[in-house]
Amino acid sequence: MSFDGNETISAPVPVPHVVVALRDQGRGKEHALALDGRRFVIGKSPGCDVVVDDPYVSGVHCLVERRGDGGLLVRDSGSKNGTQVNGIPIEIADVGPGSVITIGQTRLVALSQRGRAPLTAVEQLRGRDPRFRAAVDLALRAAHAECSVLVVGETGTGKELVARAIHEASPRGRGRFVALNCGAIPRELIGAELFGHVRGAYTGATDDRDGVFVTADGGTLFLDELGELPLDLQPNLLRVLETRRVRRVGGSDERDVDVRIVAATNRLEGLGTEASPLRLDLYHRVAAVVVTLPPLRVRRDDILELAEAFLDEVADRFGRRKLTADARDAMWRYDWPGNVRELRLAISRGCALRDGDVDAAALGLAPLDNWRDPAAGSRPGARDHRAVMRPLRSDGLPRHERLVRDDMARALETNGTLRAAAREIGMPRSTFSDKARRYGLLIPRAKRR
Repeated sequence: MSFDGNETISAPVPVPHVVVALRDQGRGKEHALALDGRRFVIGKSPGCDVVVDDPYVSGVHCLVERRGDGGLLVRDSGSKNGTQVNGIPIEIADVGPGSVITIGQTRLVALSQRGRAPLTAVEQLRGRDPRFRAAVDLALRAAHAECSVLVVGETGTGKELVARAIHEASPRGRGRFVALNCGAIPRELIGAELFGHVRGAYTGATDDRDGVFVTADGGTLFLDELGELPLDLQPNLLRVLETRRVRRVGGSDERDVDVRIVAATNRLEGLGTEASPLRLDLYHRVAAVVVTLPPLRVRRDDILELAEAFLDEVADRFGRRKLTADARDAMWRYDWPGNVRELRLAISRGCALRDGDVDAAALGLAPLDNWRDPAAGSRPGARDHRAVMRPLRSDGLPRHERLVRDDMARALETNGTLRAAAREIGMPRSTFSDKARRYGLLIPRAKRR
């Protein structure tokens, strides 16, 4: 707006750390917070700036104040049930993108300006399923403790995203987050990857190199697929976790490290027992808190919300797309063995294969004619929800997996390395490596002649 024909006053330009909205996780509603506002009242009274329909929320529950630098402070207003930020009861606290404000039974996620900064891990943990929300809440409560966390769940359920959320919400959030897939490293290189090596320690060790423990010093180390670590190498890891000292392979000097450990595994069989691929002593060291992520097939009501979010992610590449009615129906009925990761890939593929709206065929999903609602339970004729949908098959693979395999094969042939191929198709390197082994795309070392 202009004054005396000369002076123009504009709203402040959003920066990455500025919170511009609060998203009600349970209702999917977003409450905008004006950048030029100084105070926002939150409660269930109609006169509040952010009105929350929750019987456990006070009329005026808390205040959110914008500081001069654009950041936010939240203050409890003497509410009956209190205010929490990231699971910690507060009287006053800073709020940044990804922070979770809990009032009554309502969780409000602080959102940054979309399109100007990447979404935080908490912002990406979408879904209203009670089991999923309970897992995320537990992870955020654990974030403020220095204990180790073990994230358990099937492949594709979002274990690394939860680990990132723990890191970002913790006092170590300004430090490094370093991820290592223990199942994607050749056995002879695991020690060097974890602890580093000195020059000449083995063939190919041409210089000194730090391992992930030193790289993550002061931050968080995420050990993905810890159950894939060979049993005879697990004591070496256990010793470092107990002493917080590392020695490079081939070296003699030890170095102190200050690292928070978050581990993950999809090897659920016998976990916490002698039958597990994870040693009991190592399990108890990394599992001070266990966060269990439910598979997507039991979060069926979250599927369409996730799908819409993934459509937003690819809108810059393919334009804004919509899902047809048959695509929505097929997605809800499909069992999603690859979980959220498979859903994201299906959406990306569907947009690439269609110039207009995305239908079920583009997603590679086909409904069964005799499908029944899983809620039918044990009524006569009801089917188990695990068999409600089957993908089209060829060469022993579901059609959508065959498309992924073919894309990966082409990317490998074009680029020559796992890292470059994964980057080309937008897949994490660890995920690409896991799938490449499963699809038989990697040539065993003995045959590389």
